[in-house]
Amino acid sequence: VQVLAAGGKDLYRALEDDGRVTAEGIFFDTNSDVIRAESEPALTQIGQMLEKHESLRILVEGHTDNVGGAARNQALSDKRAAAVKRWLMAKHGIAADRLESKGFGASKPAGDNATEDGRQKNRRVELVKL
Repeated sequence: VQVLAAGGKDLYRALEDDGRVTAEGIFFDTNSDVIRAESEPALTQIGQMLEKHESLRILVEGHTDNVGGAARNQALSDKRAAAVKRWLMAKHGIAADRLESKGFGASKPAGDNATEDGRQKNRRVELVKL
C-alpha cells in the first residue's frame, strides 16, 4: 500500500515540496488514542520514510472535529499525536529527537464541521517537516 499525499505525491516528496502532509490511513478508536490495526500500512510507510531519510525530523500533529468540548478535543488530539510518535519510535526505532508531537484539537479545520464529510476531514494526523 503506497500512502500518497494530495496530488498523488509520495509522502517524502510532499514534505519536501510543501513542508506538511496529511497522513492518510491513520485511524483511532472513537474518543481514544488507541491506534487501530488498519493504520499499520500507513504508519509503516511513515516509519520506512524516516529510516530512509535519516536527517528528516517531523512534527506529528493531531487534529479533531468540533464534536465534544474544546478541552476534551485538545487533550485527545495531543494523545493521538503522541501515540503516533510512540508507535514510530517503538516499531521503527526512530530516535525521539527526530519526532515531536502536538495536538491542535478542532482549532485548524480542514473541512466544514457542519457536515459528516467535513468532520471526517478534520479528524486527521498531519506530518510537518521540522
